[in-house]
Amino acid sequence: MNSSDNGASQTRVPWTIRDMVYAILATLGIMALVLLGAVVFAIVAAILGVDIEALDFRLLVVITPVVQALMIVPAWWWSVRKYRVSWRALGLRRFPWIRGLAFIALGLLTILAINLGWAWVMERFELEGQPDLVPLFGEGLGGFLVAFIAAAIVAPVAEELLFRGFLYRGLRDRWGIIAGAVVSSVLFALFHLVPGVIPAIILMGLVFAALYELTDSVWPPILLHGVYNGLAIVMAYLNAGT
Repeated sequence: MNSSDNGASQTRVPWTIRDMVYAILATLGIMALVLLGAVVFAIVAAILGVDIEALDFRLLVVITPVVQALMIVPAWWWSVRKYRVSWRALGLRRFPWIRGLAFIALGLLTILAINLGWAWVMERFELEGQPDLVPLFGEGLGGFLVAFIAAAIVAPVAEELLFRGFLYRGLRDRWGIIAGAVVSSVLFALFHLVPGVIPAIILMGLVFAALYELTDSVWPPILLHGVYNGLAIVMAYLNAGT
């Protein structure tokens, strides 16, 4: 077993820049296939006269979490599978709870400040922000639960394993902390496909990378990511109900 399996931050991980490029391309391929599948499904449904709106909720319940979970596959394929290391090499290891929770709280305050500042910038320059998720997932408890599971549970695990546990860790070992954090955060922002919020998401990615660095674990970034996304979903549905 590779020595990086011990998960120590001082140990160089085995995956290479080429592995990371392949993983990013594979993730893009997964996203493209999902979009293509959605288009094909819509065309076939239209030909058959199927009422797509009647199927929306059931499809979202199954498809959304599965698609997000698939982002784990490239990171696993070019690390755990290829080099026969454990998941600890991707950062899934214990961390000091008291210090970790303190950093998570500080990180949450930082991200909230970032978003407040960027909201002012978007309003000042009339930039388009994140799309409203409530119409996508549907109103009511059912829509809220699907949105919450997808955004606050599945997405944080998948995205943090890919962008922090795999990309940041690999880039940091080869290019240093600053370059690794910046490049992985830029890629993290670009994958969200919303130009108006890219700067804010880059800054959030830097916070997640710093949290990973401070705790030597991907769990704190996952928890912070989940708390932030969960709060965003709760606020979106509360505002929709007013």
